[in-house]
Amino acid sequence: MKLHEHFIASSAGGVIVALVATPFDVIKTRLIAQTLHTHDRSCFYKYCEGVLNSACLSCGFEHSPQNVYKGLCQRQVYSGTLDAAVKIVRNEGLPALWNGTTPTLLMVVPAAVTYFTMFDFMRDRGRFVLPEKYHHLVPSGAGLTARLVNVGIFSPIEMIRTKAQSEQLLSYSRLKESISSHIRANGVRSLWTGAKSQLFRDLPFTLVYWYLQDAVKVKLAKRGHDTLSSNCIGAIVGGAVASVISHPFELTKVQIQSNVGNTSASDISQKGLLSHLRSIAKTDGIGALYVGLAPRMFKIMPSCAIFITTFEGLKEYFNREKSVSADY
Repeated sequence: MKLHEHFIASSAGGVIVALVATPFDVIKTRLIAQTLHTHDRSCFYKYCEGVLNSACLSCGFEHSPQNVYKGLCQRQVYSGTLDAAVKIVRNEGLPALWNGTTPTLLMVVPAAVTYFTMFDFMRDRGRFVLPEKYHHLVPSGAGLTARLVNVGIFSPIEMIRTKAQSEQLLSYSRLKESISSHIRANGVRSLWTGAKSQLFRDLPFTLVYWYLQDAVKVKLAKRGHDTLSSNCIGAIVGGAVASVISHPFELTKVQIQSNVGNTSASDISQKGLLSHLRSIAKTDGIGALYVGLAPRMFKIMPSCAIFITTFEGLKEYFNREKSVSADY
């Protein structure tokens, strides 16, 4: 393929995903970000006991203990995916579900082009160099290498997007001030805040996703399924399993990045990722490690299917057009 054709094939799916799947990303981020407030429940218990009657630390509004249930402020606390969607739309308006779309679009095209260009090259090269018995491992290795590069380059934009999605009515001026104060306090390297969690999330996700996607695709192709449906089903299966495996580190990534610009230091950076995860599991149970998993899966499964089918479909189209042109 020509360079511009590879650019189109790589980026088309990313633009579609950014516009269609962002609401699920916002809901997932809000569900996880609220755990930063609800883990320290002393102020909420005081509300329940009627001791404190000033602005709530969770939602910022003054209200009486009657607005608090089971130690949590009900004005903002989301009980699940649907409840979060309803409250976000009711309190902030429908456009709030697309918070963070601007940094997403700024990131998704160059990230998709970088990722799929590297992945495609390394997958083809790996299958050419390695014996056939190792070919089933090539997609995972190619995806892993491409993901490492992408995290290093685009983690700062990922951090800005997460911060933009994490708070109610966060204007771009306030977002800019939060990021600026974070950089002033911690230096330019702090733009990569949360990159460690992102790596812990993305590396197992990539390994599992590409291994399963390729395995399912090959099996379906042998049963007579066409390329489009094989890629699509493989991507959905791989995305679903990889989401479950990697989600605890998505939890820590969102918690770290949504706390950017706040005056309080992050517990996570002080304790370490694994210690923080063990603390959550011990205090609130294993299920607390999977807060926000449902909307993340609602986003990832169709997103993976759109990415791979768009990329492979457009590649096939451009190659076919090239063959037709060559015949003439």
